[in-house]
Amino acid sequence: MFISLPEKLVMEKEQYLSKLSSYQKLSVGFKAYLNYSIWQTDFSRMEKISFNSIELGRFCYLAKGFGRIFIYDTENEKEITIMFFQSQDILPDLKSISKYVQGQLFIQFSENTTLLSIPIKHIDNMHKLFRESATLCAEINAEILAKIINILTGLKIQNAEQRLNKLLDFFPTVFSQTAVKDVASYLGIHSSTLSAMRNGNKKHTR
Repeated sequence: MFISLPEKLVMEKEQYLSKLSSYQKLSVGFKAYLNYSIWQTDFSRMEKISFNSIELGRFCYLAKGFGRIFIYDTENEKEITIMFFQSQDILPDLKSISKYVQGQLFIQFSENTTLLSIPIKHIDNMHKLFRESATLCAEINAEILAKIINILTGLKIQNAEQRLNKLLDFFPTVFSQTAVKDVASYLGIHSSTLSAMRNGNKKHTR
């Protein structure tokens, strides 16, 4: 459930607008409309949400928290981690994507998380008033698509250790936030293989 933005999140609100401005320069009017429309949603540690049944809004921004996006493979009865996200990341529009995905698409928060977004009730009006909102959507979607392409490219041309090192460059705390099996799923390897890799790295650094 959406709740009004408390005063203590004024700084996060400013950071959110700054993040959106990093994609393109926002007009004064558009920025004011976004500032007026921002709402906050809080999630508990390990809370899991299906995008077939919930809509988080648009321009979803993690003011605080960490988590992952995964697909539940019903045929093999397992979770397949697609990507991780952390504070100051913008999430993809997963509600729209979910209808094209084979399997059920979920988001899970591995710690208490605060999400800022623009509620759906404001979106149609925003698009009518500000044409630049469409290009902002396009820029955000392009960045997310590029991230997914980079992940897929890594699976094709990098070995498991290289993929792990690249993941740790972007998410250095991933093992303190996420189960080994979920990291292994993201890397495309078995969890026992990942455990062996980590143990080997520890021995080399002693």
